[in-house]
Amino acid sequence: MMKVILLLLLAGRILAQESADTATAETQKMDEITVQESIPDEQETDAPIPQLRIEDAKEALLDTGESFFEFEPRIDKLENEIDSLKKMVKFYQQSQGMPTLDKELLNLIKIPQMQHRVELTNGTVIFGELIEENVNFIILQTSLGRLKIDTNKVVHITEAVPLSAKIEIVGEPFINAFPDREEITGMIKNTGKSRADFVRVIANLWAKTTDLAAKDSSFVTGTETSYSSGVITDTALEPGATTQFKVIVPLSDEKQEVEYRTYDLRWTETN
Repeated sequence: MMKVILLLLLAGRILAQESADTATAETQKMDEITVQESIPDEQETDAPIPQLRIEDAKEALLDTGESFFEFEPRIDKLENEIDSLKKMVKFYQQSQGMPTLDKELLNLIKIPQMQHRVELTNGTVIFGELIEENVNFIILQTSLGRLKIDTNKVVHITEAVPLSAKIEIVGEPFINAFPDREEITGMIKNTGKSRADFVRVIANLWAKTTDLAAKDSSFVTGTETSYSSGVITDTALEPGATTQFKVIVPLSDEKQEVEYRTYDLRWTETN
């Protein structure tokens, strides 16, 4: 029995010694690893150690309405460009004044009245204003400028009749007098070279004191005409045409005796 106990004690002591040896060996290995890691390699000693990033304080928030990017310099540039453009426009407007023209240029752009008709030996007919004439030549102002024409090339010169309407009263109008009105009838004629549009006769009644006693007007009945504006009327009078008119002039309650009468003729010319 004693022998068994001694054997067990000896076995326990042997196991304890082995455990202590194993722990000591592991501790030595850990120390060696720690020493090796603490000693840097020659290659690693040359690399700089990165700095740690220090967190800044909390960024301040933008005020209400404030932009997160700068644009004021661009607006200033645009304002300067606009000011420059305004100055250029003002200068351009001031330079558009009436140009200075010499006499020769004015003669070229002058619009003649086309008072004369000049027929040449080659059959050409020229309309213009005759401003100078002598034995050797004539000077005619035309829409193209002044023309100097030798007299030996001129067949004859006549005054040109303008192509316009001309309304005249034919004869003496008939007066039919009433206590409250006067009815005036008569005839008118277009003696011009073009059509007269919206022909109107105005009757003026004058008192002995040369005061206007009454006045009225009336459109005539002529040719029915359709205009480019879409208006259709029968108040036009073709060249050489004749038509009758009638004007009724109301009289006022004031009894002014009519001494004489005058007539005005109005019309327009539309292409």
